[in-house]
Amino acid sequence: MAPTLADSLAVGDPAAFAALYDRLAIRLFNTARTLTSTADAEDIVHDVFVDLARSRERLNQVVDLEAYVFTMLRHAVSRRRRRVAIDRKAMDRIAAERARNGSGSESPPQLPDDELAAAVAALPAEQREVIALKITGGLTFAAIATVTNTSLNTAASRYRYALEKLRATLATVEVRR
Repeated sequence: MAPTLADSLAVGDPAAFAALYDRLAIRLFNTARTLTSTADAEDIVHDVFVDLARSRERLNQVVDLEAYVFTMLRHAVSRRRRRVAIDRKAMDRIAAERARNGSGSESPPQLPDDELAAAVAALPAEQREVIALKITGGLTFAAIATVTNTSLNTAASRYRYALEKLRATLATVEVRR
């Protein structure tokens, strides 16, 4: 009996991942775009395929691969929405604090300059670059990969690692207050 696509994915067969991507990527993207923005949809679909690769060992136990992947998409959209809500609350809190301190202005709210600047400056150059391109430049991971001449996975990983370091650093600053 020939192995199923899920079996081939479980052993890490690159052709199987390519086949799954060819089969589902457009549908996943269109679904994610309906639920979020186009830029977020690109990143979400990327996250789904990265998650699939990372958890590939479980895939040979999956009964309905398509349903499984779309469930992963749904969870990725939910995670993105939670992150956006958390970021929005943080920005609102910072804007309110700046307004209370008399430093409110017409410009959009900024994170506390000294703490954030120090945390960003402490990042490795490659992570700092990806943070700037993603957050300040508003680029997708695909665009960042092109700009930095790296793979999509490398761009996304650098971003994820940078955010983890920033969260840890800024949490430490928050505790000291």
